[in-house]
Amino acid sequence: MKKNTISIFGFPSHQEKTRTHGADMVRIIQPLQHLNGYKGIKTTIFDINQNTRWPDVCKKNNIIYFNYLHDPWGFAAMGSTARGMGVKLVMDIDDDIWDIRGDNPAQTAWKKGSANLRNFTCICNEVDYITCTSDYLRNVIMNNTNKTADKIMVIPNYVDLNLYKYRAPFKDTGQIVLTHFGSTTHFEDLSEWEFFKGVDRIMKDYPNVILRTIGAFLPKLRAKWGQRYENHFGHEDVYAWIKDKFPKFMEETDILVVPLTVDIYNKCKSQIKWLEASSAKIPGVWADIRQYQEVIDGTNGILAGNDKQWYKGIKYLIDNPIRRQEMGEKAFKDIEDNWTIQKNIDKYAQFFENILLDNKN
Repeated sequence: MKKNTISIFGFPSHQEKTRTHGADMVRIIQPLQHLNGYKGIKTTIFDINQNTRWPDVCKKNNIIYFNYLHDPWGFAAMGSTARGMGVKLVMDIDDDIWDIRGDNPAQTAWKKGSANLRNFTCICNEVDYITCTSDYLRNVIMNNTNKTADKIMVIPNYVDLNLYKYRAPFKDTGQIVLTHFGSTTHFEDLSEWEFFKGVDRIMKDYPNVILRTIGAFLPKLRAKWGQRYENHFGHEDVYAWIKDKFPKFMEETDILVVPLTVDIYNKCKSQIKWLEASSAKIPGVWADIRQYQEVIDGTNGILAGNDKQWYKGIKYLIDNPIRRQEMGEKAFKDIEDNWTIQKNIDKYAQFFENILLDNKN
């Protein structure tokens, strides 16, 4: 049966018993859930609460699809069994692991010359195929590994609107909440000078504006703007974030602000924040950087690259509530038309079909 069908075992390698990591959900769990039964494809996803033996997995599957890892012994156990039983290994990479920045808590463990980075690079060289989120990231992967372009498949992030099902009702209460959500890896981005200057002008001109960061607290912003700067916490489990936290924060948000320092690491990031915010019909002002340049055209968001653009973009949306509503609606329509996992699942199906065709040839 295995030889006549595409059978894929998904291994979300960052998963813990108490939480599911966002990258595991978006890059491994979500696509495999939607692939199951599509064109006869069968998928099984690792259950952390059950014992898993790699010989049993390899007997039933053609492909193991897993999120990036750096554990040499864990990979050896999985990889050697897969090799011996003719199972293809496909690893997903959604970040530029080779250029993690200094404000990232993982930087010490992944710095240049570290054992983690060496092991990770060796695993990249060993797997049969890699998937990633953008052409830019694919070039970075090729620059740091022995992988050629034909062994790296670019599949962007997509959103499931049945999971992200909250749509924020439009409001115009007179108070404006600017929101940024993200982990503690965004300290440098939120401290970026052009963004800070632009928002500071907004704060001076509009006493009805507050800035809220979810996940990353910056004391200097509290010192500068006092109680008009708020910090809140999300949730480490992505499903709890989507169900419980995300709707509340989006309901209270008028404009999303997403600064990103322009560097190699950030250029490799995806447009996932735009997908999430747009699913809730929240308009935003976004860093003028590759991933947002590729999806934002002025009708579904505003790009900003310097302090004047941050100021003008935020000011425009504050002064024009009707335009704010229209932009949120247009962003949602773009997501609905082009960026759902349901409408793009065939890209995954064709990719895995080609892997098995390549194996036969």
